[in-house]
Amino acid sequence: MMGKNQNEGKNRQLPNVLNKKQLIELFSVIEETDVFMASLLALFCGLRISEVSKLKKTDIDLVAERIKIVQGKGCKDRYVMLPRNLMPILEKWLRLTDGEYFIPCIAEKGISENYLALKFRAYLDKAKLLINTEKTSTGQQRHLYSFHTLRHTYATYLLEKGVDLYYIQRSLGHSDIYTTQIYAYISQKDLKDKIDKAFGTEKKISSLVSDPFDVLKIRFANGEISVEEFKEKTEVLKQATSIF
Repeated sequence: MMGKNQNEGKNRQLPNVLNKKQLIELFSVIEETDVFMASLLALFCGLRISEVSKLKKTDIDLVAERIKIVQGKGCKDRYVMLPRNLMPILEKWLRLTDGEYFIPCIAEKGISENYLALKFRAYLDKAKLLINTEKTSTGQQRHLYSFHTLRHTYATYLLEKGVDLYYIQRSLGHSDIYTTQIYAYISQKDLKDKIDKAFGTEKKISSLVSDPFDVLKIRFANGEISVEEFKEKTEVLKQATSIF
């Protein structure tokens, strides 16, 4: 039955997602621009690694602010909307790169998915986010996070921002709404807010020093970091927060 799982609740496995702090740490260590842009597009549009690898420039409509995914999983086309704050960096990227694919490559069918996955895994390792989990039956090591985690993070973020599950389903290209409903089990924001309110912790922690810029100022004032370090870290924070 569409939209209903006959075994709901049995052996449910929730996908992992990255929080804001982890995302900033990860994107801060990605040095190769093509890997950075591929990862950024996957995060902001919820794309599969195969969809990023095969995306052509002609399928990116900057006027309508959307991209067309041609023959995605299940041999289906779909449109995915582009967030407005992503447009400036996309426009610049498309101007500076050559070739028909979003990620430039010499291959006729686009960049290799395996190449992109391995590069991303190396940066996860650099950001100390390459965490081992179980091994497969053939002995292959699995990890807590992968390139596909960006897609899970996208869906969970939209749900926490109040986007209807139906629209998330359309954006992800799921045939069955049940597949999308898994993100409702990941997102616990509403439950967390209700529990905090019930236990009288409605007061925001922002009354303490939680802004990273303020933390830097205090560390500088206490002599913990030099002028150069203060300027450098402030610039990194500005770049990171402008994206996320």
